[in-house]
Amino acid sequence: MQTQSSIANIFPITIDPAQKPFNRASIDRHSASFSLTPHSASIFDALWTYAIDGIRLTDENGTIVAVNKAFCELVEMKENELVGKSFTVIYQNSIDKERLLSTYKMIFTTGLYQTLYELRPILRSGKSLEVETHATCIETANSEKLLLTQFRDITERRKTEKIIQESELKYRGLFANSIQPMFESTVDGKITNANKSFLRLLGYQSFDEIVNLNLQRDVYLQGDVHKDIAIILNSRGYIRNIEVQLKRKTGKTITVVENARALLDETGTITGIEGVFEDVTAKKHLEEKLTRVVKALEDSKHKLTEINAQKNKLLSILSHDLRSPFTSILGFCDILIRENDTLTTDERIEYTKYIFEAAQDQLTTVNNLLDWTRIESGRIHYDLKEQDIHRIVERALTSLSGLARKKEIHLINRVPHNTFVHGDSQLLLQLFNNLISNSLKFTPADGGVFIELAKEDKSTWTIAVRDTGIGIPESDIPKLFKIDEKYSRKGLNGERGTGLGLPVCYEIMQNHHGYISVESKYGQGTTFYLQFPKVILQPGKTILLVDDEQGIRTLHSKYIHRILPDIKIVHASDGEEAIELAQSINPLMIITDHDMPNINGYELVKLLKENTITQSIPIIYITGYDSKAIRSSLTALGITTILSKPVSQEQFEIVLNKYK
Repeated sequence: MQTQSSIANIFPITIDPAQKPFNRASIDRHSASFSLTPHSASIFDALWTYAIDGIRLTDENGTIVAVNKAFCELVEMKENELVGKSFTVIYQNSIDKERLLSTYKMIFTTGLYQTLYELRPILRSGKSLEVETHATCIETANSEKLLLTQFRDITERRKTEKIIQESELKYRGLFANSIQPMFESTVDGKITNANKSFLRLLGYQSFDEIVNLNLQRDVYLQGDVHKDIAIILNSRGYIRNIEVQLKRKTGKTITVVENARALLDETGTITGIEGVFEDVTAKKHLEEKLTRVVKALEDSKHKLTEINAQKNKLLSILSHDLRSPFTSILGFCDILIRENDTLTTDERIEYTKYIFEAAQDQLTTVNNLLDWTRIESGRIHYDLKEQDIHRIVERALTSLSGLARKKEIHLINRVPHNTFVHGDSQLLLQLFNNLISNSLKFTPADGGVFIELAKEDKSTWTIAVRDTGIGIPESDIPKLFKIDEKYSRKGLNGERGTGLGLPVCYEIMQNHHGYISVESKYGQGTTFYLQFPKVILQPGKTILLVDDEQGIRTLHSKYIHRILPDIKIVHASDGEEAIELAQSINPLMIITDHDMPNINGYELVKLLKENTITQSIPIIYITGYDSKAIRSSLTALGITTILSKPVSQEQFEIVLNKYK
């Protein structure tokens, strides 16, 4: 059996040692006579062995003289099954092999074979291929003529081409039958294609009626609009939600929202425009009607009292919070009623505890609602603690990130960690939510809202909320913080304001012993400045309290302040925040709960003890799952103080007295 790696041995090739390597062979269109040097013979062997295309040599009778490895793999047969056999051996028995062989001999004799053609053979294994072949007649040094045929598998290429064709047909079907009006045009506005919905939108029956129309001249109510769109497409490549007015065939004006993109050639040059219209005429009429109705209602509300103004403000802030605790209350009440006979005493106590905690949350919410009504009178109760403004801003950005993404506006928090103030976390969160939401209304797409530390001195932090929006007219700035002025205006997307947000911000700052001011130039953005009294947490004079339940943190803070009234207490609602704060403020001690999401208390302690910065900080561990195993594992981590829930003030006092 011949080997594929030694094709030069299959038929005689004259090698002339005196001949220079790579002599040009004498080649015509269908045949080649050649002689090889030893160097070029080795190259020929390598090309034969490692070629990715299948190569087959056959004689005048159609007998296979040699095949390379790639050909064997292509037809799924071994070399010894092919060499010495008729080339028809690769085909299924159902194929007329005699006819194939007769045709082959005729072609070989007459030299009428094609140099490049395609076949769709069905192999002996039943596999169907699509191959591209190239045939060349070669003559050996012994004047023997052989047919060298090269086979390239193009099956996958044909599948890909078919998929592309089907995709193009599907795209054309979607374009033609879309309920959205769609069009294609040249850069100067000549309509080159449009679907049925586009024709209906403009009142035409067939494409023949619009073939000579020009968007700039015949469709857009203001012809310059198309020029402006073309300029934007040239610089950015697309437009989104551009509101324009169009002329129908009858002359009637309609309002649409246009989205379009530039069509580019391989050099990046714009060759056309592809766009979609959305008819918002009815929507605009409804908005105008609603605007008139709202204006009439606003005109009738000028006699409302200040209490009504505060009521609206509170309901907009707290309406969601009033519902939340009822999920737990009603759920566990239902279990106690339906499954009372099957519940153990411990289960009843546990479920009653859940109801009690949820009821406490509800009571807290109601109390907050009542407190808000007293904000201007100064009778509201503030839950004042050391708050990191960086964390407050992060919470605000998280809640507003969805709206920002929708409006394509960047939200950036540049306030450094450990920018501590003395304040109420919920009111501070409301403060930043109001200001950032306001910035989002008046900042266009691709703009930004930046919250940063603008200034720091010995006693104050000055936080800036800066946007790249349209700014505020100078004449309107004095009205911003006055509730009796009720200053409001529509946002860039038609959003309406209540006129209460900025007066509330002013009240919150006043009650935090701070000050709010604003700088703005119309068309150049707006910056609100928030000046807070600075709080500096000194290492060793702070306790870090870690618990995911705010109510528990509040209760434990009160216990600790009664025992250590001069200590500063910093809160963390999860393990990740606790690690960050512990590294930055180096607290006197850490008090942590066990049961927390993501990183529980045990995992938190382990991470703290592995960190060289925090490993020496004393830790008090609170758990509701006290056992010898838990105490043993905590002791192994260096935790010696473990308190079981519920923790009383007396238990805290025993532990904390040594730090007085």
